[in-house]
Amino acid sequence: MTPRTRRALLLAGPCAFAAFHAVVLASASRNPWWSFLRHAFSDLGGPAAADPWIYNSGMILLGALVALFSLGLLASSRSSGAAFASGLYFTAGLFLALIGVYPGGTRPHTFVSTWFYVQSFMASAALGLALLREGRGAPGWALLALGLLPLPLGYLIEVSVGWPSVAVAEYAGAALIAASATVAAVAHWGSG
Repeated sequence: MTPRTRRALLLAGPCAFAAFHAVVLASASRNPWWSFLRHAFSDLGGPAAADPWIYNSGMILLGALVALFSLGLLASSRSSGAAFASGLYFTAGLFLALIGVYPGGTRPHTFVSTWFYVQSFMASAALGLALLREGRGAPGWALLALGLLPLPLGYLIEVSVGWPSVAVAEYAGAALIAASATVAAVAHWGSG
């Protein structure tokens, strides 16, 4: 793989977060009833939504971007631990795509959407550990924290003050996943 192709694949992870905003804005424009402070993002792809295909096909596209990002990580990996983490990112991309295949209101939706977040956080933690073993302290510690802290912090927020909506909690998780993808891309930019 050429360095240019590898870097383009690494950019797919951080770009997925920007594309997520475009998908939500396009979907929300067709659903003026939807509110960031009262609903879940998946409501934009559910049975009550106008043109749910916008959100659902967007999730499939975003899943493909995350899967491509994982291939950039794999091509940049210096260790078997980093290669393993890239496989976890690939699986997270599959779960993200499945959110579009099984939209809100379908039985598998909660499972696939939850596991997108869990897989993403596991991938970040695994990549952090791999980078620490490689002696790459700063990105390793950052990725480990971005992988291990979101779930306990999210729970702490829920039990102390509560999330205003599911979308707010989802967005916080997505922002941390985007931060993880950015740290991983920067850490691997010169590799390979």
